[in-house]
Amino acid sequence: IIGPQRVLPGRLSVSRTFGDIEAKLPKFEGNPNVIVATPDIKSFRIQEDHDFIILGCDGIFDKLSNKEAIECVWNSVRDVKSLNIHQQTGLGVEYILKNSLLRRTLDNVTVVLVSFENF
Repeated sequence: IIGPQRVLPGRLSVSRTFGDIEAKLPKFEGNPNVIVATPDIKSFRIQEDHDFIILGCDGIFDKLSNKEAIECVWNSVRDVKSLNIHQQTGLGVEYILKNSLLRRTLDNVTVVLVSFENF
């Protein structure tokens, strides 16, 4: 499959299918249980040795694995070391965005990088 996953019937990306009438209603050959709006939540305690958290939409993770997104941030640190934490965080976001765009993502590219003191 090239590009984002689509839900059929209907043709919307997964996150936009929650209210898609064609994907939901049986009269349009839809299935009301195909996509449910129950979030997948992971909870964890932030430890002193944690450096950052990446929050990204499917346009990022359609083209980058978790490991590749993390490597983008560390590559930004390797390439430019004299920045303060705020500038370095912004550069990390830029590296993630550019890498997903260079891989021709076909979807929204939103990234939030939360850096901790350890970063």
